[in-house]
Amino acid sequence: MDSDHEAYILLLLSDSNLPTGAFVASAGLESYVAHGFFTDLSSPSDAPPPDKMDHTISFLRDSLSTYAHSALPFVLDAHLIVAEGLEEAEASAEAAADRAVERLRELDELYETMTLNHVARRASKSQGVALLTLFSKGFSKPRLSRQLQPTDAPSVTEREARANTLVNRLKLLVRREETHGHLPICWGLLTAALELSSGAN
Repeated sequence: MDSDHEAYILLLLSDSNLPTGAFVASAGLESYVAHGFFTDLSSPSDAPPPDKMDHTISFLRDSLSTYAHSALPFVLDAHLIVAEGLEEAEASAEAAADRAVERLRELDELYETMTLNHVARRASKSQGVALLTLFSKGFSKPRLSRQLQPTDAPSVTEREARANTLVNRLKLLVRREETHGHLPICWGLLTAALELSSGAN
C-alpha cells in the first residue's frame, strides 16, 4: 500500500465522528481535575492561578506516554500475528487462521490481566469491539455485493477473505465471552487486515 493511501485510511480512522466509542473514554481527565491535580498547592496563595492549559497539556503528555508504553507492544504483537496469519500458504489457510486467533486470544488475556483499572478495561473492550464492527461494516465487502459481481469483475482476494474470517472469528469469540476484545489487540488486527504497516500504528 502506498503512503498516500495509508495516510488516507489513518485519517479516516482518526475521525472523531467514527463510531468507535473513543469520545466516551477520557483516560481519567475528570478524576484528575476532581482530585485537585489542576491546582498547584506548592505555590503561595498570593501567586497568580496556574494556567489550566499547562495542566491539560501535562496530563495529555503523561497519558499518551503511559498508553504508548502499556498498549503499543500489544498493538504491534497483534499486528504481527495477523500479518503472519494472512501471509501463510494457501493450503494451510484454515490452520493459520486457527493459530492466529489462538495467539490473539492469549495476547488479549494478557492485556486483560495487566489492565488493573475496571473502568479502563470496560472502555478498552467497548472500543475494541467497535473497531471489529467498523471493519465488518465499513471496510469489508458485503456478502451480497460479492455474489452479485459480474464474473469478469475482480473478486475478493484470498487475503481479504482471510482478513474477514479472522475479524469475524474474533468478534464471535467476544460475543460468546470467550475472549475480551481489548482495543490494542483489535487495533492491531484492524490495521493488519487493512494492510497498514506496523509503523503506522
